[in-house]
Amino acid sequence: MDFPLKNRRVFVQRFVRVLSAGAVVFVMVASGARGSSAEQIENSTADSRGAAEILPQDSAQEASPRTDDWLERVKKSVAAHDLNAALQAADARLAAVPSDSDAMGWRARILAWMGRRKEAEATYRRALRLSPTDGDFLLGLAALLAQDGRNEKALALLDEAIKIPPARADVLNERGRVLHALGRRDEARAVFLQAEAFEPRNVSVADDEARAGLRSLEGPPRFEVDVGNETDTFNFTGSANTQMITFVAKPNARWILSADADIYQRFGANAEKVVGGATYRLTPSDAFTVGGGGGNAQGIIPHTEAYFEYGHGFRISETRAIRGIAATYNQHWFWYEQAGVVVFRGTVATNFAHDFRWTMSGNAARSRFTGAGVAWKPSGYGRLDFPAPRVAARRLLLNLTFAVGSENFSEVDQVGAFASRTYAGGFRLGLTAKDYMNFYVARQERNGGNSETSYGVSYGLRF
Repeated sequence: MDFPLKNRRVFVQRFVRVLSAGAVVFVMVASGARGSSAEQIENSTADSRGAAEILPQDSAQEASPRTDDWLERVKKSVAAHDLNAALQAADARLAAVPSDSDAMGWRARILAWMGRRKEAEATYRRALRLSPTDGDFLLGLAALLAQDGRNEKALALLDEAIKIPPARADVLNERGRVLHALGRRDEARAVFLQAEAFEPRNVSVADDEARAGLRSLEGPPRFEVDVGNETDTFNFTGSANTQMITFVAKPNARWILSADADIYQRFGANAEKVVGGATYRLTPSDAFTVGGGGGNAQGIIPHTEAYFEYGHGFRISETRAIRGIAATYNQHWFWYEQAGVVVFRGTVATNFAHDFRWTMSGNAARSRFTGAGVAWKPSGYGRLDFPAPRVAARRLLLNLTFAVGSENFSEVDQVGAFASRTYAGGFRLGLTAKDYMNFYVARQERNGGNSETSYGVSYGLRF
């Protein structure tokens, strides 16, 4: 009985030890599994979170336009004269980075080149609020204001720009031009001399702005004399001649004074007249002219005449096809021995790139002859001025004219109940920087089979 009891006691002890060991192993395995599962879950969650952070950024980058190369695209578009594309590239950059002052500066320059001057000014001012000491922005806005005649404000900006090191020739040259426009010639000369020291040694004469500024201080010619002769031939009577001399004086930037003296030999009679005029520039873009005169009419020209004219210029662009437009209104009275005539004339001249110019004019004339009622006569003309291929316009400028309507009322043979078509052409030959010659020929076809052919030549000198 003792032996079995002892065996049972040993069996129980061994069973307890085995059970304890198994429990320990089970706990260790279970703990390890939970740790591994937790680590895996945490890693999985982290991976998911990382993917959630990365994927939206990649999607956003793909959805938004890339603007890293905006400056390259702007410069390429400007070089190709595609200002709209350049503006779009700058605008795209500003949409992505509104505080990019460089893009804002380029936008202002492009708007100025496109003739959108108010927008350009506003953009320059916004750029200066971001970068108040940027010399390019100060210079760009100053140049814009100076072109509009706001020279005092332009000078204030340039005074700030010259304080920014290093000294720049372009800023000094612009400051010299503004001082010149303000009449401060001595100060302008000193600034141009200072700018000349900063110009590159190998700069060409055409690109030497400082030297050009110094030459401009010498002043443009203040006087001009033009003498000429016109010969008219008719298929219904003898020929006629007219000698003309014109004198123009520009005492200052505001006033232009002129005097014309003409001598006529027409139809066996001689006549002379003198007409004077004065033009006052109200603003850089507006001018008003009055004039009048008379002479020994001899029944072939008006014995008295008077006129006034108002003109306004519109600056369009420095880079587009249309550069500017000038519009004028003129009212001219002629008094003959037996007639009174008043001519209302409107003229629009458009300046294009490469020195092309197109002029359109329309007239309405109200005439009253002794013993007759009042009559109205319309007329008008178009004229194209253009340079010869590969020749500078200052050296040779060609022109073509076509006119329709009735009489021009400046000579007696042009007054009467007739209509006409006139074809004309000519050219202006620049001999030197100060003298030139004009040549022209015109053919007028009148109703009734009558015709007139005119030949003219003149010589002009500025001094």
